Amino acid sequence: MRRRWSPWLSFTLVGFLAFACGDESRTAVLSDWQATGAFDCHVEFSETEVALMSPVDLTVRVLCKESAELPLAGQIPPGFTGQAESTAVQQDGGWLHTIVFHLRPTGLGETKVEPFKIEQDGETITTQELVLKVVSTLGEGDDRVAVEGQNALGPLPVWWPWAAAGLALLVLLAGWIWWARRPKPVPSLPVEVPLPAHVKALRALQRLSQPTTEAEIDAFYVEVSQILRVYLEERFGLHAPTRSTEEFLIELESGDSLGLDHRQSLRNFLQQCDLVKFARLHPGTDVHQQTLRVASTVVGETRADLVPGGVA
Repeated sequence: MRRRWSPWLSFTLVGFLAFACGDESRTAVLSDWQATGAFDCHVEFSETEVALMSPVDLTVRVLCKESAELPLAGQIPPGFTGQAESTAVQQDGGWLHTIVFHLRPTGLGETKVEPFKIEQDGETITTQELVLKVVSTLGEGDDRVAVEGQNALGPLPVWWPWAAAGLALLVLLAGWIWWARRPKPVPSLPVEVPLPAHVKALRALQRLSQPTTEAEIDAFYVEVSQILRVYLEERFGLHAPTRSTEEFLIELESGDSLGLDHRQSLRNFLQQCDLVKFARLHPGTDVHQQTLRVASTVVGETRADLVPGGVA
């Protein structure tokens, strides 16, 4: 099974012709180089010392007596960037495979290239470790220190502190003008939350005092009746305050806003209030208290938070 190469490693016809026809030194190497076993290997840098990010070539040559396929993956060594190209030439001594890594070192100091391990037909060869010295583009020693310590802008003028102080003053002045002319926040008005109908009705009933005189009794029943009528209008939409007792009872019986028990309690309640207002009937203290309890009971049992969607 043939081994597939990485996309950036491929044998090209141009490289093959250039190597076979135009590089006499490599042909000489092949003619003088005889593998000691099934194959042999040689690695070298084109330079032993280069500047940071400067190009340098790392060449790996493998001589195989019989195999036309190179048993080596061309991965870029750590500490470098670049690309690789490979060629293969067949001559009397066998096949000469060459991988040239066109590299640029990415760090200063001694950069090491780990040995290549090559296996072929049960035989393994490990190359020697290579070391490349990478120096700064600014040089070394006293010259580098002198370049780094030099002020490229030259000495600052004597007036620069005054200019800096003036600029800071302008910034402060602009900030103060913005703060003084900024839009003043408008105070938010308190939001009035409307009271539920049953809360207003119960509070109004609690404020009523027991009547003693005839005038107080008349006013008491008028007020109790009005409180309950207003509640029914706000709670159920019934037009109780503007209608007579007979008209209101007819509307009440034709609808389904209230249950039977509550309709009967309202009928008795309103008739009792009319007797006091129109017939000049003056009941006793116990009747006053019972009337007040009936009104409070109707309000408490039909409040919206107890029966929000059904018949009260």
